[in-house]
Amino acid sequence: MKQIGQQIKRLFLLYTLLLLCIFAGFTQLYGYLIEDNVINQQIRSEARYLEQQYQATGALPRPRYPWMKIVNSWQQLPPSVQQLHSKEPERIEFITEAGNIHIVTLQLSEQRALLYAEVDAFTVTNKVWPLNVAGVAFLGTLIFALCSWLLMRRVEKIVAPLNRLRQRVENDTPQLLFPAGFTASLPDNEVGFLARAIEKQWHNLTHLLERETQFTRDISHELRTPISILQNTLNQSGPLSHDDEKQARNQFNKLTQTLDVLTALAREESRNKCPLNVLSVLEEVTMTLSLSGLRPDFQLTIEVPDNYQVVANDTLLYLLFRNLIENAHYHGSDNTLRISLEQQSLRFSNQTNNTSVTPPPAESESTAAPLGIGQGLFLARRIVEFHQGELTVITSPGDSNVDFSVYLSLPLADYA
Repeated sequence: MKQIGQQIKRLFLLYTLLLLCIFAGFTQLYGYLIEDNVINQQIRSEARYLEQQYQATGALPRPRYPWMKIVNSWQQLPPSVQQLHSKEPERIEFITEAGNIHIVTLQLSEQRALLYAEVDAFTVTNKVWPLNVAGVAFLGTLIFALCSWLLMRRVEKIVAPLNRLRQRVENDTPQLLFPAGFTASLPDNEVGFLARAIEKQWHNLTHLLERETQFTRDISHELRTPISILQNTLNQSGPLSHDDEKQARNQFNKLTQTLDVLTALAREESRNKCPLNVLSVLEEVTMTLSLSGLRPDFQLTIEVPDNYQVVANDTLLYLLFRNLIENAHYHGSDNTLRISLEQQSLRFSNQTNNTSVTPPPAESESTAAPLGIGQGLFLARRIVEFHQGELTVITSPGDSNVDFSVYLSLPLADYA
């Protein structure tokens, strides 16, 4: 696997080497231009001096510099110089076998003359360029090594969060993929954004798998008993008795309710929660159950403030209240249910005259099915746990009655 850090290092080092080569060539060219311009300025200055002396005295003096001399015509110069001059009349610098020469035409009134300068002894650039190349190579090597060292440290620091993310993703243990605070420790750049996006999707997939696993377990646990009862009832010979038909209908209603709750818990939409008015949801459930067949003698008392709100999923909260009210309706012996608010917890209170009833166990896997509102609390407990709430069952035996009270503590919303 090609690592991004190594690719960045190679690219930057090649870029540095290219800049060194360009800089070396630029300095060599700049030195040559400066040197050539200085020599040309000196030759032109000497030509003006000779022209002024000629105009003042009528005679052409000798040049003041020993490396300059005066020639009368182009024919006295080497053939290569004559050929270049015929092609480029304005040319001043000529490269010949004898070396580098500069020729300037003197502007004289009565005669024609040329100022001839052999500048090869004064040129430095073309002689020291091997030394310049060696110096630039040595200096470039030092700069290259220093840049490489600094670059490796810098690149390692830059790509360190990316390497940490790669190691996390390569982790074989899903539970340790994104430990708490891992993405917060990454920088606020593309790497951090990518890590947070991956973490979000990973958590979504994890929750989806957990819901699928829980759904399979719940289906297996909750539907086994109703299906067995229905199967035994339907296998009886002859017409069903009134009690058998009632039992079959109750089990059918339980299957329907179980499927509704477990399907809602498994849906992705159930994760969407918002502040809900508890009294409004209770009234909606009561109206629905009244239309679907609550017994006329069943007394439901609701004593909940109209400003009491909890943070929950609307569908699941509706199914939770319906589950508890239907349990009291079908299994309570005194046909009463009182819903009240006590210390920010909802209390569902129902009595039964069976003094031998025991409270429902905390473990949902128990097969015990007591009378009263304690019947079928597994689904209610699952919904409450889904909302990070708490469900508590308390029994208060009296002289002849046992009071079953289910307390629901759900996340509260801000309300007036």
